[in-house]
Amino acid sequence: MKYIPFIIITLLLACCHRPTPRNDRAELDSLSQQLWHRELNTGRAVKLTEGKSPLPEKLYIGTREDFKDDSVYFADLLTKLKGIDITNLPPTALVDYDLLHWIAEVRLEATRYYDNVFPIVTPYAHHLSGSESILKQGSISTEAEAARYYQLLEQYHEIQKSDLARLRAMASRGIRMARPEIDLTIGLIKSMQVEPTRHACYPQTARLEKLDSTVRVALQQKVVSLLVNRIIPYHDSLASWLAGPYRSRATDRVGLGQYPGGKEYYRYLVKWHTTTDLTPAEIHEMGMLEVASIYRKLDSIRVATGFEGDMKSFYRFLQQDKRFLASTPDEVAARLKKPLLSMDTAIHQLISIRPKAGYDIRRLSPELEPAITFGNYLPPTEVEPLGIYYFNGSKLEQRPLTSAASLAFHEIMPGHHWQICLQSENTHLSEFRKNTYVTAYLEGWGEYASWLGIELGLYRDPYDYCGRLLMDMFISVRLVVDTGMNDL
Repeated sequence: MKYIPFIIITLLLACCHRPTPRNDRAELDSLSQQLWHRELNTGRAVKLTEGKSPLPEKLYIGTREDFKDDSVYFADLLTKLKGIDITNLPPTALVDYDLLHWIAEVRLEATRYYDNVFPIVTPYAHHLSGSESILKQGSISTEAEAARYYQLLEQYHEIQKSDLARLRAMASRGIRMARPEIDLTIGLIKSMQVEPTRHACYPQTARLEKLDSTVRVALQQKVVSLLVNRIIPYHDSLASWLAGPYRSRATDRVGLGQYPGGKEYYRYLVKWHTTTDLTPAEIHEMGMLEVASIYRKLDSIRVATGFEGDMKSFYRFLQQDKRFLASTPDEVAARLKKPLLSMDTAIHQLISIRPKAGYDIRRLSPELEPAITFGNYLPPTEVEPLGIYYFNGSKLEQRPLTSAASLAFHEIMPGHHWQICLQSENTHLSEFRKNTYVTAYLEGWGEYASWLGIELGLYRDPYDYCGRLLMDMFISVRLVVDTGMNDL
């Protein structure tokens, strides 16, 4: 009988409720999904995956309160991530964890720099472009979505007013854009002063085909009225304000380093865009070494081709010789498309997977060309199923196509178009991973795509290889110039 108490205790312990093991993977998935929904609903991101891209609850303005909300949110996210035992995560989830943790860190750090962020900078990074992308890509297939679209367009006008108020506040502290940036920005704003039906925010009829005709016509009429009476006139007012005393009181000196806290902000941007802890000085030195290396390679081609003249003359030849110039925009498109045929054949032998979405190469809208140096790639949307690289088709006598093959590989195949589409089509990734893009990875992929042309023997002409090196030089020079302007 002396064993009975022991048996009873053992049975009681066995019947006790055992705590459910913490599901760290589920917690991580929940946190990443919460962040993604927050980004969508607050107008900071657009869904680039297949299917419908929902309109957000609001557009992002970027007020001081928005920065404070971010500070609280990302500090809390980091705390929750610290509670996850990463030893319980499978290898694929570790990538999700590392990415989410890194984003939380850099986004939290970003909240320190409200006073350093210009709402309008350049055609490649102006504040309204994000809102325009969301408005252009959001689905409008129901009456409720039509009403939501109009409400968001009203918020777009509020962003305009907020941008001007912020520029005024910064100017009162002696912080103004440099004159070269002001001139570019004015050019960008003037490109928005178009007929209302040609404005980026006007919903074209093809996009509204699922709407009842009465709802469609009513929406378009209301949008035209808002564009004509408020949005387009405000573009004009902002351009006039920038061109007035604001510009005359600005300096020609460029770079963030001249402003209070500017160097600290620039070093944060270096971290954000490179994902490294390298200092601007270290990046500057890397750039100097790379530029020197590329220069030597170009010089060796000059000698090998028997070119009579020094490197300065060789550069001029590569820029001005008629063989490198197109006479029409259609010829530009043809020259950019041609190398992709060779790449498609060569890469098919190496990689079986390819994106479902097709691509095209088209000219930019002429209104945008004065403010955009080269061009830009736009991924597929619900309205436009193709990924499209838009090139600048103006002043063709000043736009040599020496780098046409390298540019086509970088932008389309197997570059940005492939990367963005394959990422968005990958059913094994969460929505957060499908729609998160890090500059270093994005541009690193594009540059590797161009470099792959060398490994595949697709730069058969020495001048095609020169074009690859010139594109590499264009990027490497940025490491020197950007750090020099902003920090050193």
